[in-house]
Amino acid sequence: MPSALQRTLAAVGALALALALTGTALWDRGNVPQDGGMGGGSSKTAETQEPAGGSSGGSGGEPEKVGAGFLFFCGNEVLLLQRNSRHNHGTWGLPGGNTDPGEDALATAAREASEELGPGVPPYEVVGSVLTKRGKRDEKHYTVFLARLTPKAKAAWRPQLNEEHSAWRWMPLAAADAANTPLHPVVKKLLKPGQSRQTVLTAMGGSG
Repeated sequence: MPSALQRTLAAVGALALALALTGTALWDRGNVPQDGGMGGGSSKTAETQEPAGGSSGGSGGEPEKVGAGFLFFCGNEVLLLQRNSRHNHGTWGLPGGNTDPGEDALATAAREASEELGPGVPPYEVVGSVLTKRGKRDEKHYTVFLARLTPKAKAAWRPQLNEEHSAWRWMPLAAADAANTPLHPVVKKLLKPGQSRQTVLTAMGGSG
């Protein structure tokens, strides 16, 4: 028959074993929220933010060339300029050009308009914009701002062209889109049947 000392030692041993097992269980449970909660949350957040960060690469990466310009319009007519340069010579295009470092697209369009049309550009209202992409990999991005003039402003305005263009002309949109009108690639993209053209038509009140 066990003595009182043996029974006491056995009870102490059982208690120690129970505490050890309980402590291990509590430690394991305490780790589950930390690993599965905090860690899982960080991964989900990173996955959600990654597309917004533009890390897809490939053809959807950063453009190699960025520019902007205006499509001035009044009623159903648009202002086009005839190119006088080595690239796309003789085609009808828009006032615009490449973006300078630190410059946003609208500031680029305004600066280029002043350089190519003279300092007397009349007040206009920007009612929309279209991003066109060109090149074999769509690496050339050009934002066209749709700028509306009043009939009075249009009638009084005489653009003063610089050396980049040889002529200017107000054309009905249908005439600008005619097959025999040599258009700059940006204007071709803009007026090609699809969402871009629809955006232009909507801005012009459905005129065409």
